[in-house]
Amino acid sequence: MRHIALLRGINVGGNRRVPMTSLKNTFERLGFTDVRTYIQSGNVIFEAEKPDQHAIEEALRVGFGFPVDVMLRSAGEWAALASRNPYPAQAAADGTKVHIAFLHDVPNPARLDALRARTTGEELWECLGRELYLYTPRGMGQSRLSLAPLGQPVTVRNWRTVQEIGEMLRG
Repeated sequence: MRHIALLRGINVGGNRRVPMTSLKNTFERLGFTDVRTYIQSGNVIFEAEKPDQHAIEEALRVGFGFPVDVMLRSAGEWAALASRNPYPAQAAADGTKVHIAFLHDVPNPARLDALRARTTGEELWECLGRELYLYTPRGMGQSRLSLAPLGQPVTVRNWRTVQEIGEMLRG
């Protein structure tokens, strides 16, 4: 079964460096097969029966010397992302303005209320399970939206990246 591991906060601004070859080797040492990476931000596609998120995080911590949060999704979960996107027109117009924040867990309603209270301007979001779909008309770099109220690890990918990974999963 194919899976995608999304790593949070690696290779950003020259910090927390993780070479993709070393990352691939780490996943292979865990017994995963057909391991491929996509861009330097930490996207790993691999085959496994039932991957253990905590075992992956521990192997990364030991191998690279710092903690790395990992969000795991199956190929089936990934395939459902497009049909669930509440902003398809915006995604089609510019794949860098629609993002998905991938969460460890489904957030509790109080956390979503706290996020809603901090949302201002023209930015939009909708939480569907463990994914928070974001529309940021000025781009993520100009966004004032903080995902800290969610109270859990989050990693964000833009719509173009989501589509590219989808193609790799199908290929």
